[in-house]
Amino acid sequence: MRGKGASEGVGMQRESAIGLSQNQIKLLAAAAMVLDHVGMELFPQWTILRIIGRLAFPVFSYCIWEGSRRTRHPWQYLLRLFGMGLLCVAGYYVYTRTFYGNILITFSLSLCALYAFRYWRTCWTQGEMTARLSGIGVMLGCVGGIWLICHWVTIDYGFLGVLLPLFAELAECIWEKYPGINCKQGRAGLFGFSVGLLALSLQIDGIQIFSLLTIPLLMAYNGTRGEKKLKQFFYWFYPVHLLLIGLVSMWI
Repeated sequence: MRGKGASEGVGMQRESAIGLSQNQIKLLAAAAMVLDHVGMELFPQWTILRIIGRLAFPVFSYCIWEGSRRTRHPWQYLLRLFGMGLLCVAGYYVYTRTFYGNILITFSLSLCALYAFRYWRTCWTQGEMTARLSGIGVMLGCVGGIWLICHWVTIDYGFLGVLLPLFAELAECIWEKYPGINCKQGRAGLFGFSVGLLALSLQIDGIQIFSLLTIPLLMAYNGTRGEKKLKQFFYWFYPVHLLLIGLVSMWI
């Protein structure tokens, strides 16, 4: 297993690399999401807008994994995301009288899966049978609960979409345990994420295959957040842009 110094070295290498910051790739994803929803609500005949929109979900999903590793307040991170998701659920219900688990609910469940997996890993390394059984129970209970939720109600991108960041986490864990694996530093998580994205694309079928074009974009990610703090912008971007598009749709 790599030592702490090696892990910190990887982070420093990634953060000093030339490329796109997290803010930059998220802004590109936000623009793609706007085009996607404009195409869905206003111009359904323009398939190109929906194709461009396939780039949004993978970028934000990958950033959820990155954010879960970097945040110092993981549960606050989850609660903020879930709270904003519930706000959007309520707004959508008022507008359509139907329940829909939007993308923020998807990402909230993704965080739950990531936290449960890390809890299981922590328990497993303790070596005690009680701790290991506790970790397994939490992990199976969380994944099973997510599976039931995805089958009872409509969740954006479904069960596999929820677990997409977990593919990156699993690949990163394997690389840490077997450092002899021929994988460029800092790319193990992206490789696992790409495998999950391919599986999701094949499951959904249709234009979702274009989401694989996100991989080169994520390869350009340099591991930095960016100079400006845009956290609040990205929290409010999703509900506000949906509200504006909905108002335009009603006006037309």
